[in-house]
Amino acid sequence: MSSLAIAQPARFEPIVTARQIYPWTEVHAWLDLLPMLFITVGGWIQAGTGPVAFRFTALAEDSLERRLVRIAFSLLIVLLISTRFKRVMELCRRERAILVMPAIAFISLLWSQNRGHTLADAINLALSTLFAVYLYGRYPNKRLLSFLVFAAGITLLMCLASVIVTPSVGIDSFQQDAWRGVFGQRNNCAVVCVLFLLVSLHYQSRTLTERMVRGGVLVVSSVFILMSGSRTGWLLAGLTLALTFGLRLIQRMGSLDRIVLLVGLTLPFAILIGLVALNFNQALALIGKDPTLTQRTVIWSEVIPSIAERPFQGYGYSAFWMGLNGESERAVLATGWMEGQAQDGYLDVLLGLGVVGFVPLCWMFCRGLVQAWRTIQANAIAPQIQLAIVLLIAVMAQNIGETSILLPLGIPWFYAVLAFLILAFATKDAEVL
Repeated sequence: MSSLAIAQPARFEPIVTARQIYPWTEVHAWLDLLPMLFITVGGWIQAGTGPVAFRFTALAEDSLERRLVRIAFSLLIVLLISTRFKRVMELCRRERAILVMPAIAFISLLWSQNRGHTLADAINLALSTLFAVYLYGRYPNKRLLSFLVFAAGITLLMCLASVIVTPSVGIDSFQQDAWRGVFGQRNNCAVVCVLFLLVSLHYQSRTLTERMVRGGVLVVSSVFILMSGSRTGWLLAGLTLALTFGLRLIQRMGSLDRIVLLVGLTLPFAILIGLVALNFNQALALIGKDPTLTQRTVIWSEVIPSIAERPFQGYGYSAFWMGLNGESERAVLATGWMEGQAQDGYLDVLLGLGVVGFVPLCWMFCRGLVQAWRTIQANAIAPQIQLAIVLLIAVMAQNIGETSILLPLGIPWFYAVLAFLILAFATKDAEVL
């Protein structure tokens, strides 16, 4: 009796041509690069030479030139998305969760204390999220990493130029001559360079050209992390490097060996946490931090009462920090400078969107971690999946002491969206197969 073959759904594989295609040799990739750079630098290159506390404030000058630049880049993003509109809509339909946070940002217009600011930033958040979806659809698999490395390389060249040619822009003389590149602040520079370092570490270069580009990004990003003097950047780099090489080690191990390794690491890690907790101030002194974490704990204590006053809906997306106007007055007077963030991404989400936004955001990250665990269990840890796992954890960790989650124009949230997409579709493909 002959057996019947059961047809299995085939995994889609992109067509690979004999000639290697580099993003830097394609016209549309250079067009895609422009909004990518715009998002990477947060919408503008800070050229001021004053102390950072007076340049990054809740009431930073919003000149006509900056508004025109934002409008121009917004129109370019809309144009690029329109060229792949069906593909973008298809991806959004298959992964609707990716649009939840932009939708909530728009809904918060109903209770925002600064509707104009909420509307403008909600539009920027939606466009940057959709542009991430567009890039995911435009550059499949390895080509996405290739494009990200390409964009990182161009950005780092701009940073080097700012340090060498215009040191008043690239070097912060008010913070021990720390290198800040085109990012205006050393912590911002270090965090973005850590993300660039991660992308290049997971990029599998095969040709000489690819190796040169990858090597350049690895070296220059490492130099900027070091020269920034940012303790946040150094700690984040250490964490992400440990995760990267830990995942590569786990990939080579069997299921039982993985369990033994995790159990073996639990006790030393718990002891380390305990020692740090018992000697917290001494641990901070070792990395050059004071007990207030450079006034972070002061800001946290001042914004928590504001969160308690409007815990459900918050004050509107990107609408809390208004200097001496509204609820932000308490924190501004306590610290003595016009801060524009709570120095904690999760607190800022609660300030802007309350529980309405905080719960869906936590759900997205937890869902991403569950999908990551499933891919690890299935031994389906391709380079882009490894990158997505580490990026997700890196963004979560970085937002404990800085705010980058849900910024309307910011590369950490942009990379997080790409990570959500990579993990979501990797899990769905595995379920189909």
